[in-house]
Amino acid sequence: MPHQAGLGAALRAARTRRGLSLAQVAEATGISRSLLSLIETGRSDITIGRLNKLSLLYEVKLADLLPEPVHHDSTVVRRTERLGVTSRGEGIDVELLAPEGDRTMNPVLARLAPGGAMEDYVAQPEEEFAIVIEGRARLEFANSDPIELDRGDSAYYRDLGGHRWVNLHDGITRILIVFRRKRAGS
Repeated sequence: MPHQAGLGAALRAARTRRGLSLAQVAEATGISRSLLSLIETGRSDITIGRLNKLSLLYEVKLADLLPEPVHHDSTVVRRTERLGVTSRGEGIDVELLAPEGDRTMNPVLARLAPGGAMEDYVAQPEEEFAIVIEGRARLEFANSDPIELDRGDSAYYRDLGGHRWVNLHDGITRILIVFRRKRAGS
């Protein structure tokens, strides 16, 4: 993703705005202080799960951590204007599909490379909907049985202690995910 270059600096800025030290963040998230430092200085990749933990701790949306969007419209996001993040180690790209604003629905397109899998369970504070638009995937829950989804299959779920995605296809798997978060002040 071309917009990922400033992610580490944005994470550092979000942490300092909250008045947190690396040690405090490490204790709260289970991410080592040294890895946090490497991520903040752009010398290490970050998993989607760790990014989620940090955004929840810092009380920011993923879009808040990415460069200012170049959207020319408050309704439409052109394919060439999508913001996103890549976790090379997990083989996952995630693109934001809606313009930033005061929204409760957050649609993303996840692309899992062959063998791609989320390392950590991601906890969403609300409900989530997903549909596999290409490939085959397993949706694993921390506190429930996994679900295998083929192309065209969808799932609607509330967070069950965290979840993660695994590509079961020998090619690329694409998943459209829409999750809901409370608005600020709700």
